[in-house]
Amino acid sequence: MLGGSGSATITKVAERTGQHWGRQVVAKVPVETLRQINKILGKNFVTKFGTKQGIIVLGRVAPFGIGAVIGGGANAAMATLAVRAGRRAFGSPHTADFRGVA
Repeated sequence: MLGGSGSATITKVAERTGQHWGRQVVAKVPVETLRQINKILGKNFVTKFGTKQGIIVLGRVAPFGIGAVIGGGANAAMATLAVRAGRRAFGSPHTADFRGVA
């Protein structure tokens, strides 16, 4: 109804108003009350949300760890094979004496 620019303006005003009232409410609550609320909510958050999320994160990250190990092993094997093929093709590397080179 307002169009794109009108909608963006309303969104901007709503964000600013919400931030303003949020600051006002927090400023009126005593610090000791906030500490008590955080103490209780913090424990509940960590025990309830933390354990569930920890298991989910572990489930998501484990495949990447396994993939990294497999990928690292494959890279090491390919590097070893490339070095062997290079030695067969060109012989052993020479040991050069660079002491006199500036």
